[in-house]
Amino acid sequence: MPLKKIVLFVCCIIVSLIVRGQEKKKNPFSLSFRGHYGFIIPHSGKIEELTDASPFGADVEFARYMLKDKNWKQCNCYSKMGAAFSYVYSTNPDTIGSSYSLIGFAEPFLYRGERLLLSTRMGVGASYLTKIYDASENPKNKFFSTPVSFIIYIDVNAYLALNNKTKLIVFARYSHISNGGIKLPNYGMNFPTLGLGLEYFPDGAVKFKERPKIPYVTDFFYGIYSFGTIKTVPASVDYPDTQTLIAGIYGFGGRTVSKLNGFSIGLDYTNDGAKKEELARKEISKDHQQFSFLVGHHFRFGKFDFSQHWGTYLYAPDRPRNFFQRYSLSYQFTKYLSGGVTLKAHGDAADNFNVLLGVVF
Repeated sequence: MPLKKIVLFVCCIIVSLIVRGQEKKKNPFSLSFRGHYGFIIPHSGKIEELTDASPFGADVEFARYMLKDKNWKQCNCYSKMGAAFSYVYSTNPDTIGSSYSLIGFAEPFLYRGERLLLSTRMGVGASYLTKIYDASENPKNKFFSTPVSFIIYIDVNAYLALNNKTKLIVFARYSHISNGGIKLPNYGMNFPTLGLGLEYFPDGAVKFKERPKIPYVTDFFYGIYSFGTIKTVPASVDYPDTQTLIAGIYGFGGRTVSKLNGFSIGLDYTNDGAKKEELARKEISKDHQQFSFLVGHHFRFGKFDFSQHWGTYLYAPDRPRNFFQRYSLSYQFTKYLSGGVTLKAHGDAADNFNVLLGVVF
């Protein structure tokens, strides 16, 4: 099944990032447990009646603190990288069910005090969902339509040292789970949570060596990415479920404005096979291809690039809206080769989730 191949690819990316980031002899590791609670955002009237359910989450994490000189030079900061297993239970288990997620994350530290650390975190991974949409047995759950979906989240964290081996964690998180439009209905779930946790250091407290900050110099950056995914057009009276290919390419050029931030402009071309199938079923002669202009912000942390692009359609005859968002997380494997994932959305509705492969320079 194509979806399983996509999820396997994403998991391979996660494992690769963790393995490449771990320097076992010199970079200390930690184990963490987090609990969090929040609410579901009613971003569409189609799922509003289900948003009174509350999500409870529990995470177990393994992380490496990236303390070598080369890690510091990447962003004038220390950071940690790791993997988390996350379980989220909703208070409407019969309809929404629960999720089990494997997530890879990168987390730069923004402030380091004697006892207090502040950080932000970006995470991406795969989720298994216990309840999905079924036209006859579970028609209300329009959040999810595939048992395996994707999760993206961002955290803001505060760490307070309790003793030499333990830190208290206070954090806020914003999470999104969906299949990225691979199969409909797919309104996805957006849920902010607040939480507490404990982080344990088997080898004792992490020692941050003071290093001189490298003078910041603005720089230009460029990237060209190809992307693709499989999307299922649902069955109708006259047609069966049909798997289609969405593929395209986007490129950008940008300039950094700080060690971690940059802005870019670019172009996006998409060949939307799902739209082509939908138009053919309706016997509409409009073009399914799309060409767009992009304006973006990049959070550039070492070899990671978390970008958020605003796209405006220059050519898209069958699109009711003239804008979209593209959220991408990529990792630079070599001097020029980069890979990752990207989510395209129209406002509050995810359109498609793609695998990325490209060159950067």
